[in-house]
Amino acid sequence: MRISDILSICLRNLIRRKLRTFLTALGVVIGVALIIVAVSIGIGLSITYDEQMASWGDLTVINVYNWNSQVTMDDAAVAQIQALEGVDIATPFYQNWELNFQMKTKNGRYQCYPQLYGVYPEALEKLGYELKEGKYLEERDKEYSMVVGEQFAYRFSDTKKKRNNRVDPYPDQYGRIKDPYVDVTKDKLILYIPSQKTDQNGNPTGKDLEVKPVIAGVLLKNDANWEATNAAFMDISEMKALEQKYNKQNGIKKTGDSKKVNYEDVRVKCVDVDSVAGVQEAIRAMGFECGSMNDGREMMQKQALTIQIVLGVLAGFSLLVAAIGIANTMIMSIYERTREIGVMKVIGAEVRDIRIMFLLEAGMIGLLGGIMGVSLSYAGSWGVNKFVAEAMLGAGSRLSIIPFWLVAIALAFSVLVGVVFGFLPANRGVKISALEAIKHD
Repeated sequence: MRISDILSICLRNLIRRKLRTFLTALGVVIGVALIIVAVSIGIGLSITYDEQMASWGDLTVINVYNWNSQVTMDDAAVAQIQALEGVDIATPFYQNWELNFQMKTKNGRYQCYPQLYGVYPEALEKLGYELKEGKYLEERDKEYSMVVGEQFAYRFSDTKKKRNNRVDPYPDQYGRIKDPYVDVTKDKLILYIPSQKTDQNGNPTGKDLEVKPVIAGVLLKNDANWEATNAAFMDISEMKALEQKYNKQNGIKKTGDSKKVNYEDVRVKCVDVDSVAGVQEAIRAMGFECGSMNDGREMMQKQALTIQIVLGVLAGFSLLVAAIGIANTMIMSIYERTREIGVMKVIGAEVRDIRIMFLLEAGMIGLLGGIMGVSLSYAGSWGVNKFVAEAMLGAGSRLSIIPFWLVAIALAFSVLVGVVFGFLPANRGVKISALEAIKHD
């Protein structure tokens, strides 16, 4: 028999029994729709969680700490982390708590205590800090070049005022934001370390160290990178050189462990999210503590997967019932068409053709149910997003996302279910004797 003849017979049989075909396919419709919606909710939750985590911080950044470790976190250790597979950049966020860095205008009226970090020059751009104006740090920059946060200028206070001596960077009741006392990109500034040496009466005896910094760039405020708000960054090598200059100028000599640099905070940028877990494991194996936003992401993804599995199992039971219905329909069809099977064998139809005919009928029922199920799943997804997601997360939010590959898999699966559960009835049909089939009422 030609395949076109087989298809014609299959379609004629399904159309002839419209109600039975529809009721059999209905189980597949419900099962496929539930499975698609269940998986789509899991996908939507994962994407929503990733978006939320990304708004809190970069998912590819690892914070490495060394507060209680017996292992030294020095430049060699940072270089070892940099060499790990999956690492884009590793840099210390170095702060010297022993020295009291301060900044003032040239006339000394406006002063502040900068939150100053020493970093590798190339690190800020790779870590995702965006520029509002100017440029990033570079090795060929002028001496003592710095990049500051967008609201760094608001750290300055007016030394001639005892009260209300700082400008608030937030809007007033009229929505206006006052300008800071200092324009960091234009005003002449002095970075200095006041002497901490005093005599018995508390009078300073040492020498202050003063340098003239150059503000190379201003970073765009970013809640994910909170240091971009009001911190300051400079080349870590220049920051260390300042410390050595201050110590030499004040006769401070460091010996033994005090000479070693032990970074407490190192930031590691991975090439992608998938690399984070492996890099963290390698860092912990080195003896350091570390954490990232990816830790919370993995926990949220497990929650989404749990929800997805529970809903999927429930939908799977529905599809199983639908598959049993397909098997039952095909068995009934064989009983009703026993005489037809006998006639087909007598006129020369091959066993293979008869088996293909019944399998095609079962597959068509599955395909019909799959197509209707996909349509129903889109309606269900719209309802979830409209009435659940928007109520929980706000207008425009989505908890259910149906990608094209999910639709393709669902349709293929529905056809497979029909064929698999139609195989035994079809196999039973081809074993019927032609003479007994013709005698059948």
